[in-house]
Amino acid sequence: MQVTTLGVPFYAGWGLTTDLGAIPERRQARPDLMGLVHAALIDYPRYFDPLTNQPCPVEIAVERLIRGRVPHPGLANRSLSKVQGLLSSYAHLWR
Repeated sequence: MQVTTLGVPFYAGWGLTTDLGAIPERRQARPDLMGLVHAALIDYPRYFDPLTNQPCPVEIAVERLIRGRVPHPGLANRSLSKVQGLLSSYAHLWR
């Protein structure tokens, strides 16, 4: 499947997509899929440790998920989720 980008996402210029936007010269080609996966899951995102309320490396986030050491959401979180679900059916009004 061929992927075309209109803007300049972080993986533009790596040779994985057809890029229609102008690619800055500072970008170096990374033509392999493993480079994209590494950038998307490890280098680019910032992870947050729910136990310490601090930023953390990806290894800590994975450990929390494996061990199930993630706090359960409270009533406020569940209520917010339900409100978001109700409002999502009206998204066509503001898109």
